[in-house]
Amino acid sequence: MLNPNDDRLDYGQVLAPPEGYILDFAVGTTYSLDLDALVGASIALGLSEDTDSDLMKNPICLLEALRATGDKVALFCEAGQIHMPNSVTSLYILLEKMVFQVNTAKRKGIAKYPSFHPKFWLLKYVDENNKPLYRVVVLSRNLTFDRSWDITFCMDGIVNGRKTLKTEPVIDFLSYLMGNLVADDNGKAKQKKMKAIMRELPYVHFQLNSKEFEDFEFLPVGIKNGKGAFHSIEDKAFAPLYGESFHEILIMSPFLTGSVIKDFNDRNTYINKSDYMLFTRAMSLGKLKAEDCSNFRIFTMKDAVIDGESAISEDAPQIQKQDIHAKVYMVRKYSDAYLYLGSLNASHNAMYGNIEFMMMLKSKNRYLNLTKLSESLFGGNEDAASNPFQEVSVNEMMIIDEEQEMQSVLEGYIKQISRMKPNAFVSSNGENYDLTVHFDRYESGKYEITVAPLLSNKTEKFAENIQFVSLQLTQLSEFYKFVITDGTRTIQRVIIIPTDGLPEEREKAVVNSVVKDKECFYRYIAFLLGDNCVLSALEANNVTEQIHNGSVHKNIQIPALYEKMLHTAATAPERFKEIDYLIKAISSDGVIPEQFEELYNTFKKAVKL
Repeated sequence: MLNPNDDRLDYGQVLAPPEGYILDFAVGTTYSLDLDALVGASIALGLSEDTDSDLMKNPICLLEALRATGDKVALFCEAGQIHMPNSVTSLYILLEKMVFQVNTAKRKGIAKYPSFHPKFWLLKYVDENNKPLYRVVVLSRNLTFDRSWDITFCMDGIVNGRKTLKTEPVIDFLSYLMGNLVADDNGKAKQKKMKAIMRELPYVHFQLNSKEFEDFEFLPVGIKNGKGAFHSIEDKAFAPLYGESFHEILIMSPFLTGSVIKDFNDRNTYINKSDYMLFTRAMSLGKLKAEDCSNFRIFTMKDAVIDGESAISEDAPQIQKQDIHAKVYMVRKYSDAYLYLGSLNASHNAMYGNIEFMMMLKSKNRYLNLTKLSESLFGGNEDAASNPFQEVSVNEMMIIDEEQEMQSVLEGYIKQISRMKPNAFVSSNGENYDLTVHFDRYESGKYEITVAPLLSNKTEKFAENIQFVSLQLTQLSEFYKFVITDGTRTIQRVIIIPTDGLPEEREKAVVNSVVKDKECFYRYIAFLLGDNCVLSALEANNVTEQIHNGSVHKNIQIPALYEKMLHTAATAPERFKEIDYLIKAISSDGVIPEQFEELYNTFKKAVKL
């Protein structure tokens, strides 16, 4: 069921359209975001290729993937939790229309700002007849390259004429997300798509297609329902986990609060025999007292597994460790068993403050119980050498990760900056542009802070008003890099700042930065006309060799393109819109061959573009 050695899912494969379908629209959420991971997701969504595909190294494929998905994706993340990419490219300009920050409001009983913490996708695909297929994905994994162990659940649904109440929580969740869209043309277009999906969701029937699980519930937490009340852990579907006694419980959570674990530990006053298991990170056990978890057998990941990445990444500049990041709860009472999974940690903030999303799957004891689930996690017998977990006691693991605690303080200040209502505007400066950033409130406290446009090397100290002078067109972006240090620790984050006056030609400038000459132009055209993305990329490389052979391309290239264009005009004439966009975007002389323009104009008339 959850064997870490065998049951592996690729993020890209989960998102990619099924055969015979293309993406119509996708709504995604993540707490933290790596922009390169979003590029990989765009490859999966737009080109149906793996996120580790060689296409990730092909700028033409990346450009087309981002262009193809820009209007079809709305991704929501925690404000201030966009991580700095390893290398910056102007292609990130095309990501701006996909990403929306969420600044949560303060809630009673929570000292800090709650976190926007769900990991969720709702995807709508359509076939050639425009018939929809929906997919919902609930994860514990953020859209990053973190190596930690996570869990993913997905299922598909079809539209029919019968109404269902199952999808009401998803509609409530989408309604909350829409409130975080920016009120510009892009935001309004995304809102229109989301509203159309919300109107259709009452008639979408998701199927488990599983003999082990007989029922399911969607469980958002921390957002209001259609009647104005909050979805919370007090909802009826959470009762088996949080409100009732039980015979068996298994909790897997990387982060803990002692009072939450104590509640589970002490709940079974009237049941004589209950079994408890807790899987967590070693550093989180410092949050517990021995008496708060006296009934639990406690497991952490073995050091050899946590450090195991070094064995296969010895040449990497930075060794990435791995640990538990999945959030899984299994509870059984008599013959009924329930599995809860998603983003919710066993912590006070998660349960009573954050925005979260969980799935509940109902089963029976014969399919789901403590023995079956734990053996699945152990990869067999608990004593087997391949078991990635070790049993520990709280007394020997009383460690508090002070470094992480201090890092959290800096993270908290990032939240404050994102709530200072930053805004920016662009003004012309000859052939270049000046950029002014303003904060309604300004306070640097005891930290040293610098700010820079993500696509520029120009850096300024954090202030109420900041000006960046003489930026090039492709250096303008709504992504801004913030570096905060307390003298000992430093964190870097990217914050989206709404920026007025951004020139409309930026996207065309990105196209021109990739398609610089005839060679690149022919490669792009071959890619657009290819039936298969990988095959197109290979053919494009062959074209490059032919172009370097002097006049040979005149004899071979144009007939080859004519044949491809003839086939495309008959089978997929809509692709000519992409070619038309490319030709209009290219501003440099000598990039578009004259022979191609003549050929294209003939086909343009034929397909009535």
